Amino acid sequence: MAKILNLIPRDTIIASAKRVIAQKQSELKGTPYFIDEQIALKAINFISLLKHTAGKFADQPFQLLPFQIEFIIDVVATYSREGGTRRYKTALLFLPRKNGKTELIAAILLFFLFIDAERGKEIYCAANETEQAKIIFNATDSMLRRNRSLKAMSTTYKSTKTIEKNGDFLDFVKVLTANADTKDGLKPYVFVYDELHAAKDGELWRVLEEGQINRDNPLAFIISTAGYNLQGEMKRKYDYAKQVKAGIIKDDSFYSMIFEADPEKWQDESEWIKANPAIGYGVRLENLRDRFLKAASNAEDENSFKTKHLNIWCNSSASWIRDDVWQKNFIPNFDTKRLNTAVSYAGLDLSSTTDITAYVVMSHLDGIFHITPFFWVPFENASARAKKDRVPYIDWIDKGFIRATQGNVIDYDEVQRDILEINERFNIKCTAYDRWNSAKIITNLTNEGLELTPFGQGFSSMSAPTKDIFALALSKKLNHFDNPVLRWMISNVDLQIDSAENVKPDKKKARERIDGVVALVMANGIRLVCEAQTPETSPYLAGEIRSF
Repeated sequence: MAKILNLIPRDTIIASAKRVIAQKQSELKGTPYFIDEQIALKAINFISLLKHTAGKFADQPFQLLPFQIEFIIDVVATYSREGGTRRYKTALLFLPRKNGKTELIAAILLFFLFIDAERGKEIYCAANETEQAKIIFNATDSMLRRNRSLKAMSTTYKSTKTIEKNGDFLDFVKVLTANADTKDGLKPYVFVYDELHAAKDGELWRVLEEGQINRDNPLAFIISTAGYNLQGEMKRKYDYAKQVKAGIIKDDSFYSMIFEADPEKWQDESEWIKANPAIGYGVRLENLRDRFLKAASNAEDENSFKTKHLNIWCNSSASWIRDDVWQKNFIPNFDTKRLNTAVSYAGLDLSSTTDITAYVVMSHLDGIFHITPFFWVPFENASARAKKDRVPYIDWIDKGFIRATQGNVIDYDEVQRDILEINERFNIKCTAYDRWNSAKIITNLTNEGLELTPFGQGFSSMSAPTKDIFALALSKKLNHFDNPVLRWMISNVDLQIDSAENVKPDKKKARERIDGVVALVMANGIRLVCEAQTPETSPYLAGEIRSF
């Protein structure tokens, strides 16, 4: 049985709009601004005749919610009494995902294209990447195609991602990205920048804004969720909006509608509802509850939940594996001799001459990944490092958890001999290594017959194996033999997170060490690569070295 939709009648939408207009007219009395009622109702009427393009309301009349009605009236129809132009030149819609901002902006762009009186309108859907910019454009095109009259009045060019209004003037909606061949000569009348938080810099924003200088009545939309780049253009716009709202900065041309949860109360469902005005329409409370349960056990999911669904800015780092989760991955009294024939992979993280060098072996046996780490430090620096780092290096050396090389720098010849001995004990198919400072020892180990391959340290290489290690730990499929050095390093890890939600391990503090973690992630990374290879294409079976 098809689910009955709770549709808002169009008459109800129009009546609601009239009440909002009357209220705002009263609030603006005695100010330099007013609501142009004719334009406001024209916009609401036009948009309410359009149809949704996706989800459960697809092909149904546009369900304008109260916050959307207010946004349209404020941005489109608030005018200056003196100049006769729109009050707002920039409008920020800061809204969590699935709350209808894409379709709302798409509908507004169609209003400007077909109804607004400006001639020669250049309207741009902008974003850092093409795929992101196409989201708004595709919604606009899809909405247009669902209206026969608008479709007959326009032409869509798929190759250039352009919608042109038929007529004597060149009025269009077009996709524009930061990597476009040229952005010279642009004269945007209206543009929307989608997910500005993901922008690498503010260059495209500034080009578009500067291009509006000769327009009498320009408008720029920013639609975005919170993100991780606390130094980026979007965070600057957000902070500016907050200052304008607080009256710290006076800018009558800047408008913002911000929906966000209190970061201190992010676990409170009432905050979820406050941050998501489309609850019951685009957003289901049950889905938020499901995502919250995931977030409760995973720092990465917690940050994702906060940014995407609650609009809370997060640092680009987050704690990784909690100690209680890590300690559940220990199998007491395991016979390590059983690992001699198990398929194994290794990661080598070479330190500077005075730090910790790590070699971590990852062996697969009985559905469990067994982690055997090896560490080296220069003996003469161990006592000083113990005091500086406040960890028991000497005790770890005495108990065999760390190997101390003679002198005050790492003896790489000794490390090399140890690695060769370790490879005699384990069935290591390949060792991944960081290229930094590794040429000599890697050449020597290769000449000794070991299979080694360089492994990148960026997000693209590290993200998948880092996430996989967490998943294995959460499912209790790691056995780390209760190694205290590796445990300490695990506790030192923060996750760096980029705008695409790729991750990689990072140190919480400069003095803390994560060398064993980096080596573990590289070991897991080369394992994933090797296991993905077919016998015909595997470079290891063919005697080749694969480079990342």
